Amino acid sequence: MEGPSLGAHWRSSPPSAKAFGMLSVLVLDAKEPAGLAVTLSSLVGGVVEGVVRDVVVVDPAGADALKVADHAGCTVRSLSELRLHATGLKGDWVLVIEAGERLPGNWPERAIRHVEDQVGRGAPRAGVIRRSRGFALPWAGLLSRRGGIVLVPKAHLASRLASGGTPAQAARGLRRVRLRPRED
Repeated sequence: MEGPSLGAHWRSSPPSAKAFGMLSVLVLDAKEPAGLAVTLSSLVGGVVEGVVRDVVVVDPAGADALKVADHAGCTVRSLSELRLHATGLKGDWVLVIEAGERLPGNWPERAIRHVEDQVGRGAPRAGVIRRSRGFALPWAGLLSRRGGIVLVPKAHLASRLASGGTPAQAARGLRRVRLRPRED
């Protein structure tokens, strides 16, 4: 990942997929089609900017959630399939988000800056984006046990899954840093 800093030039040019390496996204707990749709719609900015490479919905519950995932072009995997094929995710980093959560509009910029900051680090850190308070499903955030949306290296996620962990535990074992908006 060499080349110019993408975060510094975000407003003047979109991210370069080659320099950035792109992200895979895992969407968890897709029980309600409306919650899944909210989450997928918040990913659109990252898709348009070339940051999101693939989206995997893990164990969607019910035909309606499966239909939403299919219509959005997502890959659908069971947890057992994901455990076996996590290294096959297309991005070098993985954003893990619960269905019903909404990413802030500037999340692609935050993700790019975080990944750039991790280049050359001996021990990468997990990036955490705090939940948006603007849920379409108001109870979604209250029922969750997770502390936010996490961004982790694919190799770390694959290792966690191979040792029996769950995607919700993706950041376990990594130091975490909050991904804040850029202050100009």
